[in-house]
Amino acid sequence: MASSDKPDLKVATILLAAGLSSRMGARNKLLINIGGEPLVRRMAATYLAAKTNLTVVIGHEAAQVREALAGLPLTFVENPHFAKGQPTSIGAGLDSLKGDYDAVLIALADQAALGPGDIRDLLDAFAASERNHILIPTFRGQRGNPVLFPFKLIVQTNADGHSNARRFTDANPQLVERYQAANDHFTTDIDTPDDLIAFTRRGAS
Repeated sequence: MASSDKPDLKVATILLAAGLSSRMGARNKLLINIGGEPLVRRMAATYLAAKTNLTVVIGHEAAQVREALAGLPLTFVENPHFAKGQPTSIGAGLDSLKGDYDAVLIALADQAALGPGDIRDLLDAFAASERNHILIPTFRGQRGNPVLFPFKLIVQTNADGHSNARRFTDANPQLVERYQAANDHFTTDIDTPDDLIAFTRRGAS
């Protein structure tokens, strides 16, 4: 799909929804109700509204996550090795991509503050650039997510279903540009009960 009113820009989002959610305790954070819907559905809808081709990588409580996303136009990829960590989920998502893309967003499924406009702004920044650098959103010096990779770079990080995307980024600073975000949406996530309380207090819309 084209993104952000840029008909020549083809973007895939890999939404990481396979993790154990251990820091939230007994609850799977992705299934918590935020603004009237499960958190994972809220995030999927955000990336779909930004007009990206969405792949959701599932693992922990896969059936429940599938149910929470029922009816949305997306592709599921099940990662049987999800307990080994995020690199296996990124790898599974990359292995599933069909065709060529200009860019790939590696996205977290717990960033409830993000809206479609935030994602479109990030994609517009990439579209206006030479399209050959990794874009990392930052706010007041803090690194955020999603990270946007040119397709030709992200595929270099993947081998045997395991992606070393973070290591690749850290090892190649010359390939990285910082996207200065206008707000804290890219740096806000919900990992713990305290995070959930703080997000609720700021107002979920």
